[in-house]
Amino acid sequence: MTGLPSCGKRGKMRRLLIEGITGDAVALTGEQHHRVTRVLRLGRGDKLRITDGRGAEYEAVIEAIDRIQALLRIERRVEPVPEPEVKVTVFQSVPRGDAMERVIQKCVEIGVAEIVPLITRRTVARTRGEGTKLARWRKIALHAVEQSGRAWLVPVAEPVMVEAAIPQLASCDLALAPHYGLAESLHGVLEARARPQSVAIAIGPEGGFSTEEIEQFIAAGARIISLGPRILRSETAGLVAATIVLHHYGEME
Repeated sequence: MTGLPSCGKRGKMRRLLIEGITGDAVALTGEQHHRVTRVLRLGRGDKLRITDGRGAEYEAVIEAIDRIQALLRIERRVEPVPEPEVKVTVFQSVPRGDAMERVIQKCVEIGVAEIVPLITRRTVARTRGEGTKLARWRKIALHAVEQSGRAWLVPVAEPVMVEAAIPQLASCDLALAPHYGLAESLHGVLEARARPQSVAIAIGPEGGFSTEEIEQFIAAGARIISLGPRILRSETAGLVAATIVLHHYGEME
């Protein structure tokens, strides 16, 4: 594979997240080699953007490639897409099936800073094989970082119970918990307070948070808010709430 345009076949420079970049030469093997050659379909002479997942981004060129290894040479450091100044953490009740994967992918794309899988009293998703699921969730987050042009790896935490999540919720400048019934307008809550540095959003399961969980959130200083007159699925609510918060504070312009 030689003689391709420097930005790849489709005219858009491909991106790759490579943790632990040191020096000006990077050797790719295993899954990363497969991704470059089989997924991105790049070859010798092609250029791509690489990031270390910690804010540093570079333009590199493939100097050599074979069936086992691809050797990249870093040509220059480039300015990455800025991260949102308002750090949004989504505490997402784990939904059934593979819906959590879509939640992670889309939340990373819009600019969420961290995702915490949440186990509530009414969570019905199976918790067997958590280690395997967590590894897949983190891989999805990594690929979403690459796709969306971000330079920071978005953490996906280990699943936690509501009780264990309360201290982290309380430590944020603003904590929100969407819930049907008697709840405040999200727009009103955002308009009435100063710009926060950190926002936590707790999303319940299909059956909603229990009364005891809502009481725990309120005791921790969380605002119980409404996302409008329509009932949203659990996997939709987190994305909607995070989008509204980021847009309100000008982080999506």
